[in-house]
Order: sequence, then structure tokens, then C-alpha cells
Amino acid sequence: MARDDFNSDTRTVGLARLANSLEETYGSFINMENTNSKGEARREVLITRCIAAHAVRMYGDELDPGVAAASVCDGSDDGGIDAVYVNPSSKKLILVQSKYIKDGNGSVTIKDFGRFKDACAKVIANDLNSFNDRFLEHKESVTTAITSSSYKCICVFIYSGTQGLSSEVIGEIDFWEKSQNKALLFRDLESRDEYTILFETPNVTDISTSLSNQSTGAIDISNVILESYGEITEPYGAIYGTIAARVIHDWWKKYKYALFEKNIRSVLGDSTSVNAGIMSTIENSPENFWYYNNGITATYEEVDESIANAGASRKIGIFGFKKLNIINGAQTVSSIGAIFDSIPEEKKDKARVMIRFINAKDPVFLGDVTKYNNTQNRVTGRDFTTQRPEQQKIQREINFVGGYTYKLLRQEDSGIAASNVIDIDDSLNALICESKKPQLIATLKSNRGRFFDTTEGNLYEQVFNPRNPPSGLSVINAVNLYRVCFDVLKDTITKASNSSEDEYSKIPSLLTHGNYVFISILMGKIQPINTVNGIKTYDKNSVSFDTLELAKSIFEYIQSNYPNSYLARFFQNKEKVEQIITHFSS
Repeated sequence: MARDDFNSDTRTVGLARLANSLEETYGSFINMENTNSKGEARREVLITRCIAAHAVRMYGDELDPGVAAASVCDGSDDGGIDAVYVNPSSKKLILVQSKYIKDGNGSVTIKDFGRFKDACAKVIANDLNSFNDRFLEHKESVTTAITSSSYKCICVFIYSGTQGLSSEVIGEIDFWEKSQNKALLFRDLESRDEYTILFETPNVTDISTSLSNQSTGAIDISNVILESYGEITEPYGAIYGTIAARVIHDWWKKYKYALFEKNIRSVLGDSTSVNAGIMSTIENSPENFWYYNNGITATYEEVDESIANAGASRKIGIFGFKKLNIINGAQTVSSIGAIFDSIPEEKKDKARVMIRFINAKDPVFLGDVTKYNNTQNRVTGRDFTTQRPEQQKIQREINFVGGYTYKLLRQEDSGIAASNVIDIDDSLNALICESKKPQLIATLKSNRGRFFDTTEGNLYEQVFNPRNPPSGLSVINAVNLYRVCFDVLKDTITKASNSSEDEYSKIPSLLTHGNYVFISILMGKIQPINTVNGIKTYDKNSVSFDTLELAKSIFEYIQSNYPNSYLARFFQNKEKVEQIITHFSS
């Protein structure tokens, strides 16, 4: 075990101050209803939970101590998890085990690690039944994170000891991380940066440092150099210009999500493809970044201008901003922060970003600026697809057939389903499942947005071939069949859920994760009951085989051939998808 470099007297005082600081930050928010401890023992439980809440702030990008405290699920029945938190904005699932070492003399033992990693493995496998009610309050968001390929799971064993980890514990952690990520992603990963599952072990030094660096909500930045800048004075002050991406990167390294304060959820959005596009431009075409990117909007309360700005030229301006807060462009900032260190040095100074600073000292105006900067309609790759000739051809043909409508544009009522209304998403799902192409089905499950990231690529054109697009009639028939199969799938899940037989207990999870594969198999087995003018009619009541037994057979096949696979990831692997479809489509 790594030795302790702290003087014992200094350590005692420092730990007492640290405990007080944690209690001041989180104590009033921590739920203590499930503990009967009294006096000092009760306070130790409180500090343990405060440490768990702090881990959520450290790794979950959560600025609100109340929200972090609400994630704590510590108790005698916690199943080995002291806090659970899902951040849908930064795409993180945080699992925490905290260990309060009052005198600081200790670390994480093999036994500590073993219990926590077993609990984490259960969560990763979406086996949540052994956790307590406080944990299960987050069940829906945890399941969403576990079943989404865009999330990272960070397992945090946080402890208030001053000693480092033993070489044995370090080795066990390294082995567990590698094996978990290999099982999840079906391949060995060369770099830890690629890991989806991470195991972190912050100690008292990390806790103390992060407490010292916590955002106070008042970020003051000086010596901000703007090129080609301008100013507006009425009705509200504003300054705009071009800033070096290097400066944005420095802000990110120092302040991270504190730059966005309470606006992070509305600002970051949900599109990892946007981030990928931003990073690709910085990496490959930094000189064009200013032209391609929408820029950044920030607010401030006070501004200081350098005397160097007094001249007539607006080529260069130097400013200082107090209480800076970025309200739009968080994806730009975080993407620059993520990629900048890895690009060649000669490219770094080529990247420039458009930025504007708005004086929003007035709280009402600040609220309006924040709101309206983040409620503009977002144009997606799907929207661009509507302009494609093959989509318009499908629309013309479907409209010509009569009785059906092919909707190209997204509208506010797009969530309202009608049997005679078809949209691009309907046709995408139906045509892919009908095709039985493993790569397309796996991608539809793992990242359907890739079909619309660019329409001039392999995935989109495998479904909607611009040289020979699907006919309107074939789209109608595929969608009609898909919808009946989807209804059959839902009925099968209901039957399994209502069954008292243990052999059907895993079927709902199987069909939730393997929905597209199951539907694809069904589409090859269900026959039309009628055809009029080329339009086929299907009826779920005409299905002549037991779909619950089919689902059970698929589950048994997976258990037999891939006993250690996670269902949440299994159906995102094209080789596994191909084997299931080939085996059960005969």
C-alpha cells in the first residue's frame, strides 16, 4: 500500500475541516430517515453520505448539491451502492461506494473492491432487483443509460483515506475494467479513453482539491482577447468577436461544466453526432471552424476593457468579464475541450470561434436571454433527408395510391399515430427489419441517428437507394407488416410479464432489447390475410405459432451460446444479430 506522506497532526485537523466542509455543503440535503444511529455514530453516517454525494458532483457534472444529495441511496439494504446518478446531458451513469475513514489512515481493500464491483456488475447487467427503494427511484433512468451505447458508466469508490491503493487492488481494478469493457463491446480496447465502463478511486486529496475548486457561480475571466470585435450599447450592452479555440479549451480545463451553471441540461441537448461533427472539424479543418460552427453565447454582469481598446481600430480587443456564464454553445465548448489536446500543435492556432457576450445583470433579461437562445428549432439530419429526391418520390407514390399519407416534415403532432399516416421513421424501421441485414438492424438499435448523420453514405443508401428507391407501395406494405409485428411483440411481452413461470421471467427484457431482431424474424413468418390493389392487409390474430415460445427459444439460444453476454448490448452487435436471425428465420 502506498505510504502516507501527511503529518499526523496536520492530517487530523485537515480531515476535521474536510468533514465540516462536506457537512456544510450537503448535510441539510441528505436523507437520514433510514438510520437509527445517535451522536457521533450518526454524524459518521452523515459524512459518509456527504462523501457519496460529492462523488456525484465530481464525476457526474452535477452542480446542485441538493440534486447530488438526492442520489444517495446508502443504507443497510443498499446492495453495495451508496449513490446512483444519471446525467442525460453529459451521458454518464455514476455508481458510488463511499468510505469515511475518520483518522485518514486507510485505503480501499480487496474486500471493499470485490463487494462494490459485484454490485456494479449487477447494475451493468440491468439486474436491479437486489437494490433498495431509494436506488429503484432511479430505475428508469438507470435502465435508459445501461441500454444506450452513448452513455459511460463510472464506478466511483471514494474514500477519505490518505493512503494510495495497494498494487494488488490496482491490478484487480485494471483486470475488471478490461474484462467488463471487452464483454460489453466484444473487442479488446487499446486505450482507456475508449472505455465505456470506468472504475475511479478518489481519495482525501482528490476530495479536498475538488471542494476547493467548486464553482461559486461567479466565474471571472480576465485578458480575453477578441479579434475583429464590435460593441452594442442599447438596449443592453453586448460585445462580439472572434476568439481562439485555444482560449475556449483553457476555460474548459479550468471550469468544466461550471461554465454552464444551471443551464447545462437545456444547453447540451442530446446529440452526440453534433459533438462528433464539431470535433471532426477542429481536427481536420480547423481553419474552417469559424465558418461551420454556430458559435458561443455568454452572459456577464460586469466588463473591464483594456486601455489598449481606446484606439479606432477594432482589430484586437482585450476584456475582462465578471460572473461569466455560457448559455448557448456548450457542445462547442465541451467538444473543443475534449479534442484539442490531441490535435497537432500546428493546427491549434488555426481554429477560431465566433462568440458574443451579453450584459445580463438584470435577472429577468437573463432569464429571457437564456430561454430564447435555447428554444430555437433544431435542424437535424432527418430534416435534411426530407429534401432528398427519393423521399419525395416515395411521398408522391404513396399519395397517389390514396388512403395513405407520407409525412416528410416533423410537426408538433408527430407523436400522434394513425394507421394511414407513415413518416420517414416508420419506413426506416420497417424497411430495415424487412431486409434482415444484420449491420442495419444492429445500428438501428445502437444509434439510429447514424442513418441521418449524412445521407450521402453507406447506411442511408442501403435503405433508401437513390438509384433504385423503394416504391411507395412497398413502403406501405412493409410498414403495415411492421406495425402488426410490433403489436405482436407488445402482446408477447404482456403474456410473459403476466406469467408465473420462471422460464418466462427474462422474456420482457429480451424483447425490449431485441425488439428489432424479433420483429425482423416475425416479418418473415406472418403472411397477409388479404391483398387489394397491391396493398397487403395483416392481422395479428392470424398468427399461427406461439410467439412466447419463439421468444423463449431465442433466449435459451443466447444463454447456451453466449452465457456471459449482456442483453442490453447483445443486439447491437451485427455478428450476434446475424446468428439469431439466420437460426430463427428458417
